[in-house]
Amino acid sequence: MSASDTALLTEHLTYRPIAVIDDIINSINLLAFRAIDALEKGLFAAPPSSIGFTPTSTLSAEEVATQCQHEIENGVYKLETLLNAKIDKNFDKMEIYLLRNVFAVPPDIKDWIRLSHYEGLDFRSVEENGEGADGVPTSETVTVQRKRLRETMKLNAVLRAEKERNERTIAALKGVISPSQSSAKKTVKTEDGTEMEVDVEDDERPSLAFLQKKGNLTKDGKHPIATTTEFALAQLPALKQLLDNLGPRLKELSEGDGMAGMVGEQEKSWRRERLEFIEKETRRHLENVRGLELGSQGEVRDGEWQGEGRKLGNGEVEDLEKVIGMFESHAAPPEDGDGNAMDEGA
Repeated sequence: MSASDTALLTEHLTYRPIAVIDDIINSINLLAFRAIDALEKGLFAAPPSSIGFTPTSTLSAEEVATQCQHEIENGVYKLETLLNAKIDKNFDKMEIYLLRNVFAVPPDIKDWIRLSHYEGLDFRSVEENGEGADGVPTSETVTVQRKRLRETMKLNAVLRAEKERNERTIAALKGVISPSQSSAKKTVKTEDGTEMEVDVEDDERPSLAFLQKKGNLTKDGKHPIATTTEFALAQLPALKQLLDNLGPRLKELSEGDGMAGMVGEQEKSWRRERLEFIEKETRRHLENVRGLELGSQGEVRDGEWQGEGRKLGNGEVEDLEKVIGMFESHAAPPEDGDGNAMDEGA
């Protein structure tokens, strides 16, 4: 079996052909070892008399047992050596047969074999892609491949660093949610003077440990966060649908009749109109009939100053000044010739 055949079969099978043969031989050797080990244990467990070793007048029972053990060890060793030799001899023949007849590529079809991962490849364009006519890579192609390898190694390093950061972040988040498994211990003395270790209660519990409380969850009490998150995610489609329906309504209300968000009189509902009518008539009755003085919010004024009243215009102020001047001119007494005011009784 040539090196080219081995390379072709390895690329096709994704493993070396000799590896299959080695696995078969190793399996047989393992079975042979187990058989020899079981045989040895069985012989040692049997009494010496059952396998032909009986005590005599010249040999005691202990000497017979020692002799039996020695014979068993030698016999098992010889059997194991003989069995391994037969296995090696016969399976070497099998290896030669498999490499010549099974794991072999006929020479007349080797040049016509195209593997599945070679589909669509055009080897005639090797020279056009920068390689020599004989398929030998040039310095330019080697440089390009080195750059690709260098960038791949950089990306691999970045991804590994990102993975480590993510693992540290996950560990930190788990520490915030769940308490640590290891508990601190301290040594205390009892009344009789002996020392013993007790657990120290940690008052600094994780700040988000309450998220692990089951509460009234009945579906998945072991993972309350996952259950709550699953429920929240299940409500998102309904909330999104409500938001989509509310968007056009808000736009209509804000742009109605070009009033920049103010609702016009014609858009008021009949309930709103009735409420405004009742408030207006009630205020008029209290002011005109009852004689109460009401504020802007409907509060009753008690005669003291509780805020600025209605502002007067310039025309109203001038009219008031004219009225006051008329009263002053009519109220002044007439004067005599000497310029003194006349008494009414004179």
